[in-house]
Amino acid sequence: MNSIEEAWLAFTQDNYPTAEHLFQSIIKNDQDESVIRQAQFGLGYVLAFTQQFEEARAIFLYLHDDAKKREAVGEQHRALHQVGMVERMAGNWLQAKITFTKEAELIEQLGNLPLPVAVNAYEQGFIALHLNELELAYQWLNCSLEQAEYTDDQVAVGCAYRALGDYFKQIGEIEQAQHR
Repeated sequence: MNSIEEAWLAFTQDNYPTAEHLFQSIIKNDQDESVIRQAQFGLGYVLAFTQQFEEARAIFLYLHDDAKKREAVGEQHRALHQVGMVERMAGNWLQAKITFTKEAELIEQLGNLPLPVAVNAYEQGFIALHLNELELAYQWLNCSLEQAEYTDDQVAVGCAYRALGDYFKQIGEIEQAQHR
């Protein structure tokens, strides 16, 4: 297991102090720019999940700007997605909505591949649901499920179903919610 894998394993086990230490160590000591970016990405996750939103946002914005300079649109959209995630986790719903709208423009540049569309639509639907924009939420969440089903990513499919269940629960259709 390499050091990035070890750090992500600690993260998935909710061992945030160890994950943070490992990611920081990679950033400080590794010479490979690609590995350093991966570690910065991981550190951003740790910071977000430990509610250090300002620091997490700064890392993901840095990664976004770096990807933009390198004209790496795929990396740019992934970093922007994480900025939106941080905004959502911090309760900045309108800023999250703006961020995910910008990310959708990058995804379009990449050819609207199913998985990026699915995860972006999930976030946009989740935010619309939180903002009580119910018709919009339903449209986004259906799009998320439809696109996720074109992939082999069962997490994306599960997230879309869960969010649709939340939608039906919110509109009072409990039976429909239980089927999701």
